[in-house]
Amino acid sequence: MASTARTAPNLKFSHMGLSCKDVVPMEAFYTGVLGFTVTDRGFAEGMDLIFLSRDPNDHHQIVLASGRPDEMPANTRHPQFGPSINQISFLMGDLADIRDMHTRLQEGGASNIFPANHGIAWSIYCHDPEGNNLEFFMDTEWYFPQPFLIPLDLSKTDAELYELTHDIAQSQEGFVPYPEWRSRIAKKMTPFVAPTKPLAN
Repeated sequence: MASTARTAPNLKFSHMGLSCKDVVPMEAFYTGVLGFTVTDRGFAEGMDLIFLSRDPNDHHQIVLASGRPDEMPANTRHPQFGPSINQISFLMGDLADIRDMHTRLQEGGASNIFPANHGIAWSIYCHDPEGNNLEFFMDTEWYFPQPFLIPLDLSKTDAELYELTHDIAQSQEGFVPYPEWRSRIAKKMTPFVAPTKPLAN
């Protein structure tokens, strides 16, 4: 019997929306602490909507929308993760940016701040004002099978963290340099094909 399997759709992740109890403190956090810009705001379908972006090529990367129920329970498996959105992750430039974000989160009203070392990435997890779990991370140079997590000790120097993480990664079964793993996994993925011609006027 001939296979009827189709290739994966031509897509890449673009943006996400968050249902909020109160969009005002959420806007203050995402703009004041994380540096997002409000690109639009309005009211539609019974919701207050605030559009946020960090990239001029993306009208919005996050939409804050009113309407989250007050009685939504916490995650029953792990208190760090949200009840419906496990986490929202933001890529950082380097360890200096990770350290800077750690300070900003402490000063800006984030809660449940947890720096984590995954071996393949250095991360900080925290909750925004409504308990959504955020991750701020940068990749390391090494891959080994996941999940893996130990606390990230930000009192160590960059060189110390680099050496510690390299030693941990190299001791794991399945360790390879990250570029090698990316090259291998890319062969299994369907790439996004960008438009090749402008839209008609």
